[in-house]
Amino acid sequence: MSDKDFKVKNKLIVNGLNNASGVILSTNNTLDSHSLLPTQYGGTGTATSPTTGQIPYSSAGTTYAPVALNTLDVKGSSYSDNAPSSPVVGQIWIESDSTSGTFDPNIIRRQAFTATAGQTVFTTTVPFIDTYEQVFFNGMLLLRTTDYTTSNSNTITLASAAAVNDIVEVVTVTNLNSVNTYTQAEVDALLAANIPLSPISISANTTLVAKKRYFVTSASALTLTLPASPTLNDEIHIVDASGNSSTYNITVARNGSDINNNAGNFIIDQNNAWVSLLYTGSTVGWKVA
Repeated sequence: MSDKDFKVKNKLIVNGLNNASGVILSTNNTLDSHSLLPTQYGGTGTATSPTTGQIPYSSAGTTYAPVALNTLDVKGSSYSDNAPSSPVVGQIWIESDSTSGTFDPNIIRRQAFTATAGQTVFTTTVPFIDTYEQVFFNGMLLLRTTDYTTSNSNTITLASAAAVNDIVEVVTVTNLNSVNTYTQAEVDALLAANIPLSPISISANTTLVAKKRYFVTSASALTLTLPASPTLNDEIHIVDASGNSSTYNITVARNGSDINNNAGNFIIDQNNAWVSLLYTGSTVGWKVA
C-alpha cells in the first residue's frame, strides 16, 4: 500500500501518550495547541499578558507568570521606580516607571509652522545658533538676510508676509551652551584666589602689590606702602626675614585705606614678625592678622 496523506476533521486523541513522551498534549490527551505551552517548547508558560511594569518571569521550573519589575533583583541588577539611595560599585539600575527622565540627543532640529494670513515672525521652541539655520518656505530654501532675518537665537522674521496655510520649516543646529557655568572672569578670579602668594625679598621702601609675600631683609627702618586702590579679598604678607624689626621698625603706610578700621599707619616692631593683611572693604579696610 502506498503512503496516503490523511486528515482529521476534529482533534486527534491518542491514548497512552503523555508530555513526558515528547508529545505536547492538551487536556484529555488531545493533540492541540495549549495556552500554557512550557518554555522549553517555545511558549511563555502563561496565558496572561504582562501589563506596564511587568515581565514574564519564573524563579524556578518552566512556567512563567507576569511579575512586577521592581520585585526582581537579578545578579546585581535592580528594577525600581526611583534611583537606589545607596548604589554600590557594579550595581545596575534600570528605570522601570513611565515618568523616567529622558535626554534629547538631537543636535539638528526641524520645526514646521503653518502660517496665518500675513504672518512674518516664527519662533522655534529650542534656541539655535545663528547662521547655522535653514528656512524653507513651502519647500523652497530661503536666502538669509535677503528672504529672512534672525533674532534672539530662536526667531525667524520673513521679509515678505506669508499667506494663510503657507508652510514654513526651520532646520537648525541647537545651541549646546551649558547653563550655570562660570565666566572667564570668574574662573580667573577663582584661580587667583587659590594661587600661592609669590615671594619677594626687599630691603628698601616699596609700594606693595596684592597676592605677594614680602621678605624684609633691611638693616634699617623702611616704609611699605599699601596699594592705592585695593579690591575685596586682596591679600599681602610681610615677613621680618632679618629678625630685627624691633630695632628697625617696618612702617606699613595705609595709602588712603583704613587698617583695622583705623585711619593710621601700622607699625611692625617685633622681631621675626609675620603679618597678613586682607582687604575687607571700605568700612574696615585692611584686616591685620
